[in-house]
Amino acid sequence: MNAANPTHANHQLRVRPTLNERVDQFESPFRRLDAMLADITPNPALPPVMMHVGEPQDSPPSLLADTVTAHSNEWNRYPPSLGTPEFLQAVLGYLGRRYPGSRGRIDPSRELSSVSSSREALYLAASVAVSPDAREPIALMPNPFYQTYRVAAIMAGAKPQYLPHSGFPLFSVDLDALDAQTLSRTAIMTLCSPSNPDGHVIAPEQIRQAVTLARKYGFMLVLDECYAELYNAEPPIGALDVLAQMDDGPGWLDNVIVLHSLSKRSSAAGMRSGFAVGDAAAITALNRVRLNGTACTPMPLLAAAAALWSDEIHVDAMRARLRARFDLADHYLGKHAGYYRPPCGFFLWIQVEDGLQFTRRAWEQVAVRLLPGEYLTQPGPDGSNEGRRFVRVALVHDLETTETGLSRLASLL
Repeated sequence: MNAANPTHANHQLRVRPTLNERVDQFESPFRRLDAMLADITPNPALPPVMMHVGEPQDSPPSLLADTVTAHSNEWNRYPPSLGTPEFLQAVLGYLGRRYPGSRGRIDPSRELSSVSSSREALYLAASVAVSPDAREPIALMPNPFYQTYRVAAIMAGAKPQYLPHSGFPLFSVDLDALDAQTLSRTAIMTLCSPSNPDGHVIAPEQIRQAVTLARKYGFMLVLDECYAELYNAEPPIGALDVLAQMDDGPGWLDNVIVLHSLSKRSSAAGMRSGFAVGDAAAITALNRVRLNGTACTPMPLLAAAAALWSDEIHVDAMRARLRARFDLADHYLGKHAGYYRPPCGFFLWIQVEDGLQFTRRAWEQVAVRLLPGEYLTQPGPDGSNEGRRFVRVALVHDLETTETGLSRLASLL
């Protein structure tokens, strides 16, 4: 039989690899969105407006391309995982200007590192924070949340657990609700300030409380501050200033990692460049993984990143454009009971009757693509999902496109 049908015989001998079943526990919200809208043809009379992805549509400053060109002879070099000395000094300069409490207190050789986007750092932070010997480890995170928090926790072997919050429109996390048993099992807590999707800023006293809990129970606290420069009026307080006020000793960064990125600040999502600053042992562990297992930011892009972190003019211009977009949102959506203008970020988190239904209607009737709120949230113990009554709208386009999209949404609301 084998000689007569060797192909069949070989097929019979194949044993497929057993893959990590943890990947079955999550899916990209954007793939879910594609599947949900697959049977809908958007209104053919209207050009589509894509407001579902938080991808800046503004052109990055010319400083980026000019610096990359000037350093084009460095594409043949392997980049250092920590970042170049020029990059590290530029980041220190930025941190000193933005968070004065940190000035002169960060050791760039131990407490600061380049990362290939905050998403990479979020994933790796969980992988180094969750010990394989831990018994039923927990990863605490907000709800709604950025999907990488959940993915990183699951792949690291921790159980995602979602922090209770105050609800629409503030979404202030409630750390008082955490009991000692939960905290003793916690390996990592991730907080986002300003938050995605609602733009809420975590109060200094809550940051202090989170740090105190991390140090008392021995877990890693990760502060995702990638939206820190996207503010309407006053710059939000950051974790580094809070930490500086809490502790004036050498261990002021203990148990904490703070993440920043150029993706939103400089409309440079394609650079995949950011930095991590914090606990020296955690930064060392994170970098050991990066050095041996990931692709670090190339030298010309590190040079461009150093230039961007050193320049505030393009960031001021970005904020002016963002304010104008929110002004349009106020004009078109301000009378809707489920609308509020967030203090930070570039998302609207709009309350509607049914987020899935509204997303389908918006695509079919007015050709505006949104993201349902329940794709950014997880159900509670009773099975209810608080995100079902929300949609997320990304204000990332030029004013004309933004006005088009918002006016169409207003006709549905």
